[in-house]
Amino acid sequence: MNSIDKNIITIEDPVEYQLPGINQIQVNAKSGLTFASGLRSMLRADPDVIMVGEIRDAETARIAVESALTGHLVLSTLHTNDAPSAVTRLTEMGIEPFLTASALDTVVAQRLARVLCPHCKRQTILTPEALSAAGFRASFDIEAYEPAGCSRCKGSGYKGRIGVYEVMTITDEMRSHAIQRTSAEEIGHVAEEQGMRRLREDGLERVKEGLTSIAEVARVT
Repeated sequence: MNSIDKNIITIEDPVEYQLPGINQIQVNAKSGLTFASGLRSMLRADPDVIMVGEIRDAETARIAVESALTGHLVLSTLHTNDAPSAVTRLTEMGIEPFLTASALDTVVAQRLARVLCPHCKRQTILTPEALSAAGFRASFDIEAYEPAGCSRCKGSGYKGRIGVYEVMTITDEMRSHAIQRTSAEEIGHVAEEQGMRRLREDGLERVKEGLTSIAEVARVT
């Protein structure tokens, strides 16, 4: 994406990392530079790719959607519980459902889970009953690891973090549901039928890989 023939502009609050080849703008509320006003200014610079740090209000949402509909690749974030909720959240912010359906391409929900300390994690067996009690679906035992604690992790049992993801690619069926103002729960069911892995399912895969614990996945999802 980051190539010399593409004009990539971001507006962030704050700019945390300087990215080579990217035109980065920092929000400055005191001078009147908000996400919405910055986004309007960015459009006059004929960008190919726009990154908006966060969609916080209806005006920013409206401009972001309009930008996507006029041929720009727009990347941004929303605070929601999961990927399907992003669709209904935009509608709640005043965006017409048919515009949301047309503008959205992919939604990614993310959580950060702590990584088990490799020096002290201990093996355990998770039974279907234990998994079910924790809110996970499983029909057989799973070999996993749990935190123990040592001097290298300062007794926490964890060291570092890893992403747990839910990736929802918008299909025509999902667009139809969005236009009909279907609930996020129903959109989620459709996405699952079409292959989307929920946050907890992705987290369970990280547990099977020995990267984190079932308790940690339950905590963050």
